[in-house]
Amino acid sequence: MQSPRKPKFIYDSVIIEDQHFAIFSSWIEKKNGSHYNVKNIPYNFNLLYRISKDGNTTGAFHEKCDNKGATIVVVKIQNSEMIIGGYNPLYWDQSNNYMYTQDSFIFSFKNKNFQTAKVGYIYAYHDNAIYCNQNYGPTFGGGHDLHISHSNKSYINQYSYPNLDIPKDLNNIIVDYEVFQVIKK
Repeated sequence: MQSPRKPKFIYDSVIIEDQHFAIFSSWIEKKNGSHYNVKNIPYNFNLLYRISKDGNTTGAFHEKCDNKGATIVVVKIQNSEMIIGGYNPLYWDQSNNYMYTQDSFIFSFKNKNFQTAKVGYIYAYHDNAIYCNQNYGPTFGGGHDLHISHSNKSYINQYSYPNLDIPKDLNNIIVDYEVFQVIKK
């Protein structure tokens, strides 16, 4: 009798692979010179929200993601292999307030080659690292550096985070995005 086959991916993502989660874990711990491998990832990543499954509304985002603690947001860009996103070490809510942290970051992968990965930690305006608004999806930075809207008005704007060569105008080019809860094992 053959043993059951292992699933190809440990995490429930339609956008990224397990190796991405290993890289995210390294970035969370600010280990930029070396990366975890998929066998020693020190975090669990639980899928909270996917627009293609849960609906593309701010209500659905907040219902699934508010007050869940640290999260990683992963965004697939249309007609490319580019993946972008950000890490919120705090939580999402509908307070219409900015939140302070020195540990958030945004990232990009130009394609499936992990060597193209870029990470940008918040470097200015730490008081405005994360923005929570009842009418918005995930928003990083005081200038809404990475703003994911459910009204197809998403964009990137260098203000609190470094430039990662992400297209400035993300309107109508987000194919799907996922939000994962990040829990230390």
